[in-house]
Amino acid sequence: MTAADRAMLDRPLLTSGSRFFLVAAALVGLLAFFVGLVTDATRAWSVLLVNFLFWSGLGHAGVAFSAIFHVTSARWARPLKRVAEATIAFLPASALMLLALLIGLGAWAPWMHESIGGRRVWLNAPFLIAREALGFLLLGGLSVAYVYASVRPDVGLLHESGQPVRPALARRFSNGWSGLHAERRIARQRQSRLSVALLIVYGYVLSLQAFDFIMSLDRQWFSALLGGYVFVGDLYMGVAFLGVAAVCLRTRLGVSPHVSRDQLYDIGRMLLGFCLLWGYLFWSQYLVIWFGDLPEETAFVAKRTVDSPWAPMSWVVLAGAFAVPFVMLLSRQIKRHPAGLLTVAGVVLASMWLERFILVAPSLWTGDHLPIGPVEVFVTAGVGSLFALSYTAFLQRVPILPIADPLLAPEAAR
Repeated sequence: MTAADRAMLDRPLLTSGSRFFLVAAALVGLLAFFVGLVTDATRAWSVLLVNFLFWSGLGHAGVAFSAIFHVTSARWARPLKRVAEATIAFLPASALMLLALLIGLGAWAPWMHESIGGRRVWLNAPFLIAREALGFLLLGGLSVAYVYASVRPDVGLLHESGQPVRPALARRFSNGWSGLHAERRIARQRQSRLSVALLIVYGYVLSLQAFDFIMSLDRQWFSALLGGYVFVGDLYMGVAFLGVAAVCLRTRLGVSPHVSRDQLYDIGRMLLGFCLLWGYLFWSQYLVIWFGDLPEETAFVAKRTVDSPWAPMSWVVLAGAFAVPFVMLLSRQIKRHPAGLLTVAGVVLASMWLERFILVAPSLWTGDHLPIGPVEVFVTAGVGSLFALSYTAFLQRVPILPIADPLLAPEAAR
């Protein structure tokens, strides 16, 4: 590791003013949720569910991409490995949101108070709580073990070479240190085993959340494709966030020797690929519903697209999640330019939040106008601020670059 790399790792990611603003926004969001429970509980639970699906999905997607980079031995992505897996820092907040949703199940899940016939075998509170809790714990446990195996050699290398490391961090990650060569080998073996299991469990748990937290909200609608559609959407968000993180890494910390425009171009190509995959799954689901023309299926789509206040938002989602990024990412220059990639990634993230919103809210809201107001805005801003705080806190405590990885080198950026 060069002196420039060490200096880069010591730079603060947030100013004290920015941190204060994010903490204040998180507290305001929490207050807005409790105010919403008193004024309009349906909207409060709805926006909490939307933000859980979005931010928790984004948190899991980052670790999943780190595992993908490891499985594929992606040399070009080595400098981005840590900024991808740092989304694990949102796991405690995500767990609290899930706990709140499970405790308040009777307040937001319509099937708790309806006659649903044979679906009661699957949709009953004890079974749902058990499978969601176990799934979250399993995926979270694998993610923690994987990220620990990834971070340990880096922290140990700093400690071994006499670089300043937080005492608690040094004790936790350097306990039983066997030397850099042995630790690299052990970490590689552990990550190889854990990454495969993590990716399998990731697909299962995210599909389960789609069925339990989206499809169950509609009494009649069902779709076998929804699970895959949702977790591919999470990966799509993960690529977009990776693009934002890569650009910010270049501009905030000045790591151009490690993160070049060619790597931004590679992220842009991945983003275009997931844009096409998401659009393909969207069209595949819509086409089957349109041709089948079954009332229990078409009602779900019609409620969001035909003569309803949700129709304009549906078109915004389609444009922002597919049409705009597809057209813009055809340009090589946009994919290579930091501002261009940042713009496209930002549009994708905003559109995918709206997509989660339009999947959930119409099934719970019965009013004749869009349920978007101060509660939705402040709760979303609060959860987003909490994500930013946890994400930057993680990166501030561990090396931002995987410095112990032999594949990390300036030439990896080509």
